[in-house]
Amino acid sequence: MNKIIAVDLDGTLLSPENQITEYTKKTIQLLIKKKIYFILASGRHHTDVMKIRDILNIKSFMITSNGASVYDLDNKLIFDHHLDEDISINLCNIVYSDKDIITQVYQNNKWYINNNKIDNNFCPVLTNLKYEYFKLGSLKSSNISKIFYTSKNIKKLYNLEKKIINDYKNKVHVSFSVPGCLEVISGKTSKGHGLQLISHLLDIPLKNFFSFGDGMNDQEMLSISGKAYIMKNADKRLKDALPHVEIIGSNNNNGVAVCLNKIFLEKKSNVFL
Repeated sequence: MNKIIAVDLDGTLLSPENQITEYTKKTIQLLIKKKIYFILASGRHHTDVMKIRDILNIKSFMITSNGASVYDLDNKLIFDHHLDEDISINLCNIVYSDKDIITQVYQNNKWYINNNKIDNNFCPVLTNLKYEYFKLGSLKSSNISKIFYTSKNIKKLYNLEKKIINDYKNKVHVSFSVPGCLEVISGKTSKGHGLQLISHLLDIPLKNFFSFGDGMNDQEMLSISGKAYIMKNADKRLKDALPHVEIIGSNNNNGVAVCLNKIFLEKKSNVFL
């Protein structure tokens, strides 16, 4: 019976230094040899996810920008959905002048930020993208896959989350990837939607999916998978939202790879029975 492993990247598969450890790489390559499918499911831009996939030296499905774009094993785009243009304009403007918050935009293969000069804790390690500044009225509103807001002022981000949800309801999907990063995509997609798409494509039921995550943007993916795991270092809101999901080791200690070894590679495992 086919198995599928879906794994978030930042805070989950990647180390705190945003690296793929050799132990993690070897573990995943062993599982690929056992004909297990992998899905890299991330809020990152697809060019960044591709880079991490290439570091792993595997073929994998990719759910990128929290589900706005989905790619098959041959790197073919099989799903793509952007934010509504009117909503995009409003979201670019909503806190543009707030000096505590940086507004960031993924549009096609570009990464834009507004010109606030603050440390926003957004670490572009393992990225192929170089950000460009945008000014109000200068950015076209089409083909925007994700808008996200980063800040050290978490209270402001929580208030912004409430406002966006109140203003747009199910037209957008709003979630925190980490406590300091609030992300907005179209309401018609999510990481969970990406899993469902791949499930239908492969004709493999979601009960055969093993999912790993650490942020609120992983909640739906974890909720619909047959087996789910939350990182020890995960957002407390995620742990509270899914109290029955197993907590595993942190990304500081190869938590995903250690868990995968126990499930699939140790001789006592009966997962294929």
